[in-house]
Amino acid sequence: MEQQKRLTPHMRHYEEFATGDIRWMPYVMFFNRPDHRSPVINTDSGGFRVSHGDRGSFSLHGTCPEGEVSLVLGASPAFGLGATGDARTIPSLLSRGPTAVPWLNLAAPAFNSTQEVLLFLLHREQLPAVRDIIVFSGLNNLVVAGLPNAGTGYGQFFFSGEFFRQLGVPGLGQAGQPGWAQGRLAQAARRIGRGGTEEDKPRLAAPEERIDIAQRTTARDLDRLLELAAPTGARVHFALQPTAAWSGKSRTEEERLLIDENYSKRPQMWDLFRQILDPSVHIAYAQQVEAACKQRGVPFLDLNQALNASPRRDEWLFVDQTHLTDKGNRVVSDLLKTGFTLG
Repeated sequence: MEQQKRLTPHMRHYEEFATGDIRWMPYVMFFNRPDHRSPVINTDSGGFRVSHGDRGSFSLHGTCPEGEVSLVLGASPAFGLGATGDARTIPSLLSRGPTAVPWLNLAAPAFNSTQEVLLFLLHREQLPAVRDIIVFSGLNNLVVAGLPNAGTGYGQFFFSGEFFRQLGVPGLGQAGQPGWAQGRLAQAARRIGRGGTEEDKPRLAAPEERIDIAQRTTARDLDRLLELAAPTGARVHFALQPTAAWSGKSRTEEERLLIDENYSKRPQMWDLFRQILDPSVHIAYAQQVEAACKQRGVPFLDLNQALNASPRRDEWLFVDQTHLTDKGNRVVSDLLKTGFTLG
């Protein structure tokens, strides 16, 4: 990963953050490492990443600010994977301005929408008054929708193969067995991909099926979040996360080098995403999620369309297909403030 070392040397801190045993947790399955310290990523005793705003530094289980707060729910882009420091994540950037309230980072890499809602449920009573909730999400639901049995029961989640092996469920996680694809996804998503043969690759569902499962899951979890947020009086917003492919941006030289290197060096991981990064998948999925939001009165913002219309669309905004640079976080934060009239 020579280009990553040269262009984004801080990314090694994210790789170090993701190494070691999975932190298994009740109900949400897994969560961030607690009390982590590095020049790039810092978490509190609960595993929540620290935000920095005009009123100082804060997190849910660290220094929680007095008065109103707002929340960002989501997966790795919402968590800030790609930022060079805690102060450059989207929650931190939203916390700045004359009328801004502190934004707490309630995101975790590899979360899907069900885990996002469960995390909010488990910590709602610990929150002060909540003004706004932004769900900055969408892609992981499409990824796990490609796994076997994703449309039945409670759906699928990252690391499910390893989870069932930890439980000692016979047959799961072995090649050719029901848990094999989940296990391969867990390996690809959690470990840094080391290549692999065609036989190693999980068999994914067709794009149409994945879109249908993902949008139904998203709509269901929006209903759950709205019910949970109603007693707080918080306004819920949904932002469909941007990707380099979905946004239609012209790649900068840095983006081209980093994305091409990721594809060549980590094929197991990125092969899971290639199918759903097709622009036609984005259009169909965004339309269905937007319709679900409209039915529920939830403001919707497709950050891919917003980026495409931005005069900064062709700047270096991505460190890979799905995660943003510091500049990307700034651009997206400005789009969120304008698109949702946040104050």
